[in-house]
Amino acid sequence: DGHAQPASGPFGYGSPQTDPGVKPWPYDPAAALKLLAEAGFDSKRSDGIITKGDGTPLEFTLSYGSGNPFTDRIVLFLKDSFARAGVKMNLDAVDWPILLKRLDTRDFDACTLGWSTSIETDCNQIFHSSQMVDQGDNFIGYKSDECDAAINKARSTVNIDERMQAWRAVHRIVHEDQPYTFLLQRQALTFVDARIKNIKKTKMGLNMVLTEMTPLPWYVPKNEQLHKTAN
Repeated sequence: DGHAQPASGPFGYGSPQTDPGVKPWPYDPAAALKLLAEAGFDSKRSDGIITKGDGTPLEFTLSYGSGNPFTDRIVLFLKDSFARAGVKMNLDAVDWPILLKRLDTRDFDACTLGWSTSIETDCNQIFHSSQMVDQGDNFIGYKSDECDAAINKARSTVNIDERMQAWRAVHRIVHEDQPYTFLLQRQALTFVDARIKNIKKTKMGLNMVLTEMTPLPWYVPKNEQLHKTAN
């Protein structure tokens, strides 16, 4: 319903880090089956699951945090999408502390998570190979010398234009290598009482984020206040 758009990489569409020439990979089961056949999965069982010649099915388990209705819908959508390409995905919903432990110990086949972005996001902690060790956030074990070099350049470059070119190179590399399969970028829906004044839209959203006050605070005019507080 227009509240999200397909993601092509780790940066927000509103950020100059995003390379506008990089487009989300299309959903193409036929192309997927062709690539899988080249990898040896060229047979199919009666239930539609593709296999290798020795009968080994293409099957994996997706771990994710339980108790989130949005995530529940996403994983069911993924399960159905993979099935159309002959891939069996088992669902493994676990409590958040357990999922964090599995990420730390690398004890999972695949997982689904959400990351937040900003106008300029440093993705070093996620995709730089130095973050694979000591329970770092590169828990997927992604290592690319080209990506490391681009991240290092971006993090050490003061000139904005040159820095953005380095981040766009990171975007292109990660998009092509696909250590993550990027799904979507969501838009936030915020309901605010009409009595609240001074709400402004910015490129980051509204001019107030959680408990962070801005020079333009929100307020309710005195004559519209319904609740009184003690001084």
